Amino acid sequence: MNRNLGIVDQIYGMYGALTETEQRVADYIVRHLVETTYLSVREIARESMSSPATVSRFVKSLGFDSFADLRLALAAEASRASEAPAADVAKEVDADDIRGSVEFILATKVQELRSTVAAINEDEMKRAIQLILNANNVVFGAVGNSIPICENLSFKFGQIGIRSFCGATSESMILSSMALRHDDVLILISSSGYSKRLEVMVDNAEDANAPVIFITSNPTSSLAERSTVVLQAVSGDQMLSGVQFSSHVPFDFLAETIFALTLSSVQFASERTQIEHKSLGFDKDLPVTIG
Repeated sequence: MNRNLGIVDQIYGMYGALTETEQRVADYIVRHLVETTYLSVREIARESMSSPATVSRFVKSLGFDSFADLRLALAAEASRASEAPAADVAKEVDADDIRGSVEFILATKVQELRSTVAAINEDEMKRAIQLILNANNVVFGAVGNSIPICENLSFKFGQIGIRSFCGATSESMILSSMALRHDDVLILISSSGYSKRLEVMVDNAEDANAPVIFITSNPTSSLAERSTVVLQAVSGDQMLSGVQFSSHVPFDFLAETIFALTLSSVQFASERTQIEHKSLGFDKDLPVTIG
């Protein structure tokens, strides 16, 4: 586990890999941080409708030797949280309380971004940028509503002269991955970290000896273990609205960060952008300036 993250953020990151009963333990602890600090394993099990054995497994998966150790860590985290200025926000999204709900959503998203920044490993990020800069082709892979994030980043790469391919569907992405070569790079985006289609793409990358950059909320997944570089996006939406409805604010942030860092290292980026304006600007009546 990434100890730069708080315990709640670590729970968010592993949530998709938990069993249904372990998720009930996670739900209870996240929503009752203060109460958890003075409850026993059996009491947690009773309140979460699970079992002491399930609570113990959950504790071990967080990297703690015992529930007592987790309880002490939670007490310290709750203490730090209590020292922060209290915000006048709701505790859940409610259409009858628009202002409170908006403030709650904002606070949640700000915390996601702060936690995502805390999770960034500088060496991993530098390695990802170098792989992109050195790649002959950048190929993207995703499923479902992660595809638009890939499309946006791929388009921006194209604007600064990086050869980038992003299929409109996961099927076309699989076809692109079949053409990978050793000097290409595959970028995968998946919140859950689990997908048979993405596994196929990684198989193709391994066959071509091409590196894989994986952006995910689940850095412990099998896909993460098979990737060259793993960047974690911390998302709390899994527990707020269900895994299938998770938003992509932290993923968009990481994509924008990757692009900005890549842009800062690309030679002639400004000139390439001007050429792009010359080629496409007429459609928007944009002024074109070269030189």
